[in-house]
This record gives sequence, structure tokens and C-alpha cells, in this order.
Amino acid sequence: MTEVDRSYSQYEEVRPYRDRGMMKFQGFYLSEHTSEMKKDKADKIYYKYLVKGYMN
Repeated sequence: MTEVDRSYSQYEEVRPYRDRGMMKFQGFYLSEHTSEMKKDKADKIYYKYLVKGYMN
């Protein structure tokens, strides 16, 4: 993880802070996505599909 220079901050608590980057962002995205999916009242249409071939 790359270090961010926060020496400019007037607050001592902010300077040593280590941001978790994507780990923090992904949790936020997941919670937002889940709440929006719960709000979605639109009818859903599910289609059957045929898969041909195989995976290695």
C-alpha cells in the first residue's frame, strides 16, 4: 500500500492515518447496492438459458 503524505494537516490525528483503500470502498459499495436492491420494486423477468461447452 502506498503511503499518503499528510504532513500538511494541522491535525496530528490525521497525519499517521493509514487508509484501507479499496477494502473500505468495497464495503461501502456493497451496502449501497444492497439497500438499492431492496428498494427496487420493478417486476423481474428470469429467462432460462442454455450453456454450451465446458470450462477448464
